[in-house]
This record gives sequence, structure tokens and C-alpha cells, in this order.
Amino acid sequence: MPAIITNAFRTYNADNFISAFSTNKVYLMIGKADSWSGASAGQYAEASPSDTSIPTPKDTTVAPFIHYNDMIAAKLIAATDVSHVVKRVDWTSGIVYAEHDHNQDDQIDQTFFVMTDQYNVYKCISNYGGVASTSKPTSQSSTIFTTADNYRWKFMYEVQQADVLKYVTTDWIPIKHLTANDGTVQWTVQQAAVDGALEHIDVTNGGTGYVNTNTGTAQAGSTSTTIKLASGASATDDIYNTMTVYVSSGTGSGQIRTITDYVGSTKVATVAAWTTTPDATSVYEVMPAVTITTTEGSGAAARVSSVVGGVIKEIVMTAVGTLYRSGTATVAGGGGSGCVLEPRIGPKGGHGANAKTELGGAYVMMNVRLSGTEGGDFAVGDDFRKVILIANPYAGGSAATATTYNASEMDADTGNQIYVEYRAPINRASDQTEDVKLVVEF
Repeated sequence: MPAIITNAFRTYNADNFISAFSTNKVYLMIGKADSWSGASAGQYAEASPSDTSIPTPKDTTVAPFIHYNDMIAAKLIAATDVSHVVKRVDWTSGIVYAEHDHNQDDQIDQTFFVMTDQYNVYKCISNYGGVASTSKPTSQSSTIFTTADNYRWKFMYEVQQADVLKYVTTDWIPIKHLTANDGTVQWTVQQAAVDGALEHIDVTNGGTGYVNTNTGTAQAGSTSTTIKLASGASATDDIYNTMTVYVSSGTGSGQIRTITDYVGSTKVATVAAWTTTPDATSVYEVMPAVTITTTEGSGAAARVSSVVGGVIKEIVMTAVGTLYRSGTATVAGGGGSGCVLEPRIGPKGGHGANAKTELGGAYVMMNVRLSGTEGGDFAVGDDFRKVILIANPYAGGSAATATTYNASEMDADTGNQIYVEYRAPINRASDQTEDVKLVVEF
């Protein structure tokens, strides 16, 4: 039967792996002081490896015995030295970034989020029809915002300085979900997220011929149920019927109404009653109307915000609603045809509710610093070529609990070797610190 391992399953396993460091003793062991040479059927397949041609580990039953024989020393990995990480994507001008798409298979494998040089991490909500990003996002707003290049971004979190030092590499950045207020903006973002908020409607086809639009400043003479459009508005009766008029600034700003009747000779459009009647300071936009249909969720409303050359370019939400799990959107009016819209459903909890699951925290990094001799257990002046994780080994006949052990102190062939990595030789000096970073994928 067809089946998949979901990204949720991968993240779940990564969560459990990290939790294990609080209840188990996991050590980083270094080993193999001598060079790579000769055949070794039990631990690699290569016949003639060298320190410049590193072999690939084999998972045989005899390999753990060989690794123990090669042991130099081991250091306990603290729970505070383990973190979820995601692949690093630096924001770069001129790149087209993928946008969040609830129908995309394996979304976490797409380049739909970025980190800037300020260590801010953003999710791309809209790439404005697939154009290149040219304006670096900088806002730490808890709401989705638009940059000058018409990209829409969601600020997710800022990598804190302590985490930069421990977990940021050229390939990886740390990520986490907060369970308590730590004073960072990420907590504000998490708290502001709304489950099922419909925060974006994508224009997958802008159509053609949407030329019966009008923008301008209202004339004096509007009433509680009308707006008197600018003198340059169409002289054709009913041409704006079924379209919406949105007051973008001035008196009555933020109101949107559907036009039910239009008289070309007077420029008067009839609408449902205004909360605040527009006047001669009211700047408006008459655009095709957007209708949202769903059996799941309520409260969302949207408007067409940009029409270029008769092509609909952008939809803006005027209300995002709650609990949307599906839906359709259509446009009406404006004289055109062919526009296709796709409401984009957010992740469980809403955008920003859980950066770890939204961006794909199925990778775990362990950071261990080896400083000098580590109190005498780690030899200096020699090389090591193996890095191995050992869970719950024994020392002196009982469970190991000390921070460090040398090869003679840890009981051979105990514990479980859960990760093996072969490396080029790393020489250790008494005044040297090795910052060992291991990344595992689930």
C-alpha cells in the first residue's frame, strides 16, 4: 500500500532525540590517532584509504569493537548543547524565493524562507507572481508585511547571539518553538498567530481586460449610502456595479463597500451604509470584487489592490478570519475575464505559531567544545579521525556520569554507538579548542 513518512513524523523523531539528552547520557567520543590506511572490511569498504581520501563508514556488527579500540577520549553532551536546525538560506537580492503553498509536497524542501544579515528569519508568503526579490525584509512585525518589491513576508524569529555562536554555520541555522516567554519578539509572533487565518490569496492567473477600474479622490456630496467619485470616473451607467470601492486614506479610511448602482452623469455610486461618510479628502479605489467561499472558517474578506494593463496583480486581505482549512476565491466586475485566485491556507496554529514545524526542524545539531586536555582526559599533540556518539556507556562497572573520560576509564564495548563520522586528521594542541558540530537528519 502507498505510504509516506511525513515531515511531522521526522520532526517528532527529532523532538524525541533532543529530549533523550535530558534522560540519557550521550557522549561525544573522538578516536583513531593513526592515519587512514589499508583495508578494513569491518568498518569501511575502501581498499586504500588515506588522510586525503577518507573512507565511508560501514554499519557492521564488528565496527563498534574497532571504534572502541580506537578511542582517545569522550565528553558528555549537555542537553543545552543540542538544537533543532534548518538549512541556511541567506537573503540575496535578485533571487526568486518560493512562497508558502499549502498544496506543495515537501514544502520544507523549498527555498521559502530566508535569513538576513541581521539574523532575522522570514517566511515568504507571496513572491508577487514569481518575481525576483530586491528589497531585504527588515521588519519584526507580528503581522505579514510587504516590501518595496511587492514580496510579502512573515517575520518568524531572530537568531539570538548565544545561538549564533553555537549553532550557526555556513549551512545551518538554529530554530526552536518557545513554550514560555523568553522576552524575544518570537514569543510575540507566536502569541499573535491565529489558527486558520486566511492571510493570503494568490493570483495564479491575472486574466485580461480588467480595465473598468477607477482610483482618485472623492468629490464633495457623498451621503451615508453613496460616494461621489472623481470627475474622471466613467460616464457609463452601471459600469462599476458589483465592484468594490475601498477608501484607502482620508475620511473613512479602511472601509470597503460593494457598489450596487452607478450613475455616470453624476459620478455617484450607491453602496451599503458607511460607518463614516467619505468627503472630499477620501482617496478611493474602485476594483473588481473578491468573493471567498468556504465550508470551513469564517470572517475573511479581501480586495483587488493592483491592476496593471488590465491584468490583476495582487489581492489584499481586509480581514483574515479564523479556522479556514479550505476555500475558493473569485473576482467579479471590471470588464475582464480569466483571473484565477487561490486562497493559501496557513499551517496549523497560523503563520508564526511554531517556526520549528513550519520551516522543517527535522535536523538536529550537537555542539561540543573540546578545550585543551579537558582536565587531563583528552590527549594533545596528536590527531583524531573519528567522531562517534555513544549513548549510556559504562565506566568502572556502572553507568557513566562524569563529564569526561579517557580511553582507559570507560568500559570497552558498552553503550550504544548511534552516530559514526570519519574525518581528515585534526591535530590537537594544549591551547586549542575544537568546536565540533554534528548534524543528523530525521
